[in-house]
Amino acid sequence: MSGFDSNGYYNEEAYNYFRMKAVGGAAMVIVGEVMVDLENGRSHPVQIGIDDPAAAIGFINLANAIHSGGAAASVELDHGGCLSGLEFLNGRNAKGPSSFVDEWGDTCEEMTEEDIYHAADMYAQGAARAKEYGFDMVMIHGGHGWLIHQFLSPLTNFRTDKWGGSLENRMRFLLLVIEKVRAAVGPNFPIDIRISGSERVEGGYGLETGIEIAKAIDGKVDMIHVSAGTQQVPYSAVLMHPGVFQKPGENSNLAAEIKKHVKTPVCTVGAFSEPEFMEQYMEETGVDCIAMGRQLIADPFFPKKLMRNQLEDIRPCIRCTECLSSLIRSQRIACTVNPLIGRESEYFHPLPQPMWHRKVLVAGGGPGGMEAALRADQMGHEVLLCEATGRLGGALKFADAGGFKSLMREYRDSQIDKLERSDVKIRLNTPVTREVVERFEPDVLICAVGADPLRLPIPGADGENVVMGTDLFGHELPGKNVVVIGGGLVGCEEGLQLAQKGFHVTVIEMQSELAPDCGRMHRLNLLHELEEQEHLTTETGLRCSAIKADCVTALDADGQERSFPADWVVMAAGMRARKNTVEELRPLVREFYVVGDCGTPRTVMAAVRDAYNAVIDLGQ
Repeated sequence: MSGFDSNGYYNEEAYNYFRMKAVGGAAMVIVGEVMVDLENGRSHPVQIGIDDPAAAIGFINLANAIHSGGAAASVELDHGGCLSGLEFLNGRNAKGPSSFVDEWGDTCEEMTEEDIYHAADMYAQGAARAKEYGFDMVMIHGGHGWLIHQFLSPLTNFRTDKWGGSLENRMRFLLLVIEKVRAAVGPNFPIDIRISGSERVEGGYGLETGIEIAKAIDGKVDMIHVSAGTQQVPYSAVLMHPGVFQKPGENSNLAAEIKKHVKTPVCTVGAFSEPEFMEQYMEETGVDCIAMGRQLIADPFFPKKLMRNQLEDIRPCIRCTECLSSLIRSQRIACTVNPLIGRESEYFHPLPQPMWHRKVLVAGGGPGGMEAALRADQMGHEVLLCEATGRLGGALKFADAGGFKSLMREYRDSQIDKLERSDVKIRLNTPVTREVVERFEPDVLICAVGADPLRLPIPGADGENVVMGTDLFGHELPGKNVVVIGGGLVGCEEGLQLAQKGFHVTVIEMQSELAPDCGRMHRLNLLHELEEQEHLTTETGLRCSAIKADCVTALDADGQERSFPADWVVMAAGMRARKNTVEELRPLVREFYVVGDCGTPRTVMAAVRDAYNAVIDLGQ
């Protein structure tokens, strides 16, 4: 979802992105990160100010789009405060509760009394506009390190006047905003407020303070939306959006405890995607509702599938946080497992049905091949999927290692289950050859044969003590000391898994940084987990020179040799596309598509999107 036209206002992609959530069965759809004061409170490019008159028609269209899908519409009102971006402030410094210089050397100025009341008034005016534009509720964002939270937090509020010091004083701005918003929208218009139930970081406030904040606003708002964390501290921001290393409902205990102390309905959020867990949680805690983000990106129809008991059709979120990372990287949301995200208009304005149905041969049963086969089958084509090995999943076989890969395994097994329930014909232990093509006589061949692991050209690389990263978890590793050659995403995750199993692991990376090929949010999470592992060390800027029976040697930038003990060595130095196989198959059919790693080794998301793009062309 890019969601913005050339002038920075909502476009049809945005309308369809939110409308799809409503059509999928969500009771309420919230339009996030709407700024109440665009001139003073904008933190990054993909934000619109509700105070901008030119944005009015976009908000009206958004509310209408959500309503057309059958859901109520809400809008999240926000202000960046000291997190406001300097590039949007025309040479001014950002302003927040207190003056300080942040870790990037940027200065935040202390807000004056006039500034504080102006900001509160902007929240009120924004809420009034939201009501005027047709929204059914507003959410005041009082968490995650934005302006209201900055007043609440001892990490950012060092004032000694009536706006700082005691918790009572630190809550004064929050209560002022609520008072002004209520006056602006009237008594019968619902107000939701999101708070961080705990900042989950040293020096920040904990659950006890979160409870006191909730008690202070009890009865003054219509729902208390309990999240966690602060953008002020990177790992706290990770816990705000729990990833693969965190448990389901990572922050759900916060809402559960706060619910015991207030009469106002309480909402929880964060890493909810498992139906049984969600149902049990609500029954046991009495929490009134669950807010979902990433699961409704992975599968916008998750609520309807729950209501219809179609659990086997759910496309599970794997919590890779690529949606957040892609938004940070390119101001556009994408999803590893759902290629329709970012192109929702194709759902509401579908391409014409195929003019004729084709015979489609898919070579390779990895993530790209499985997605291609499923999509082609849904379009009514006759599909044969051939996999050279004895099982589907391709590169996703690494998910059998369990642990933090369990969500990827769930996704893989879900795709396999969908294939087995489809009309796709599956042939295992069947590499696609000229003979297979001649026997099936396909109109189209989708080539998704994957890639091979690279084996470094160094002495000892073909030794018996070396296992390729792609085959790692099919081996019993002797001894305790393991060296992982390659500190990209794969090498770091495999090293982490080995350390969690009790091995003493050294990860050696040639570049100066670990996991440079990793999305920002997952990388923050991964690096933290690596640092927390007692028996794992990482070495960067080293070029491996030899693998011996009991060690690995490597050269630093000065040419000095270092040695690392190794009973076993894992080679995770990258992948090489199977281009020879691609070129052998290409001349055998008129219509030929290359999908996934056999074109260029990339990510699961790239393979799935390649597959989607290939299949929508069929029959046109």
